[in-house]
Amino acid sequence: MAFMMDQIASTPPGRAGRAIVIGGSIAGLLAARVLADFFEEIVIVEADEPPEGAQPRNKVPQGHHSHVLLERGQNILESMFPGMIQELIRNGSIVTDFTRDLEWFHFGEWKQRFPSGIQGVQQTRPFLEQHIRGRVALIPQVSVQYRSRVTGMILSDDRSRVQGVKVRSESSQHEEEILADLVVDAGGAGSHTLKWLGAEQDTSEVVPIELFYATRYYTTDWVDRGWTNLMISARLPESPYAGVVLPFENQIIGVTLGGYLREPPRTEADFEQIARMLPQPHIYDFIQRATPVSEMKIYRIPSQSRKRKNVLSKIPARFIMIGDSYCRFDPLYGQGMSVAAMEAELLGAELGRLSIGDSIDAAIRSYWAQLPKLTQDPWDMALIEAYRHPGIKGTRPIGTGVKQWFTRRIYKASAHDPSVYLRLVQVMNLKRPSSSFFQPSLLWKLFR
Repeated sequence: MAFMMDQIASTPPGRAGRAIVIGGSIAGLLAARVLADFFEEIVIVEADEPPEGAQPRNKVPQGHHSHVLLERGQNILESMFPGMIQELIRNGSIVTDFTRDLEWFHFGEWKQRFPSGIQGVQQTRPFLEQHIRGRVALIPQVSVQYRSRVTGMILSDDRSRVQGVKVRSESSQHEEEILADLVVDAGGAGSHTLKWLGAEQDTSEVVPIELFYATRYYTTDWVDRGWTNLMISARLPESPYAGVVLPFENQIIGVTLGGYLREPPRTEADFEQIARMLPQPHIYDFIQRATPVSEMKIYRIPSQSRKRKNVLSKIPARFIMIGDSYCRFDPLYGQGMSVAAMEAELLGAELGRLSIGDSIDAAIRSYWAQLPKLTQDPWDMALIEAYRHPGIKGTRPIGTGVKQWFTRRIYKASAHDPSVYLRLVQVMNLKRPSSSFFQPSLLWKLFR
């Protein structure tokens, strides 16, 4: 096999040798795209079958559900694959303005709608994956080894450095060893890499949110409903259910309902009953007027989790994590894909320093050091709201009550003040940090 330990090709000047990406998810594909600028060879090890078209993959059950690529994620995707956004639009993605086209019931009030200039490009996750995968397939030094699982890590004799992975394919009972100069874990929340590295214990912050979400797709000829997107947010603890209605390619419309500390619907009648239990009737009314074109799909998220800041001190060199393997967010906030894109962008920026003489090890250390800050805002955004529910366990960080009081002021003001709403949307789309709310002109509007 071309990847065996005794068959590593020589590295040309200006590039590192081989990088391995565990998992062909969106996070893995974006990592491979970035690595292609710095490595002679990139091998993606993927347990799933080679995908056929824009269909949900067996190993990605969340692919059946509604997804949102935030504007920051869209911008990064376009920078990595020039022309990608227009390609998506030509092929059927739906273009919306976040505030103009969204009817949003939030914290007991409907937001005022107006043009924001924040563009959303909407498509199902399999449709987006198909387009990213197609672009990555054009990169000559990237290959994908399908139907193969990583079963362990190869470490140096002193266990200070990752040197590759052990792989078993479906067609073989024997492990093969692939050496590499860098291993990237994009294997998702179920990744076993830290266990293999002997660093699993006490490496994660875990907050049990016990979230389910359920999705069904519809079509409708109801064109004058007055909105393109519809969202009814949860308000914990009194309103534990949330719902969204989003149009996607091929004239299908996804209805996704979610609930905290609740059992998911078992039947389609249960699905409609949860829609009826939302604090506003709009999603239920839509379901009654639309035609279902899919079965109901369920997905459970037991917890939101993130690796602790000290994880770098517990793991060998030449190894990084990206996407859900590092930080798994509450999916109802739609942050996962965009944060994975931001992490890939960060990886590229750090590896880009190699051209000025920094080593791979220095770039990796800097990547790890910046991950906590990169993920902090989206992490807090979800947990501040989750911790309003007394049934969600976990040690509340110091200042949680103050943050909840402050965000309540933001949410209330955003229903009536376009400038506050615009700033909220910019923060939600990861275009601005949450600290931007502390500008004097905005603080005055929050507390007047």
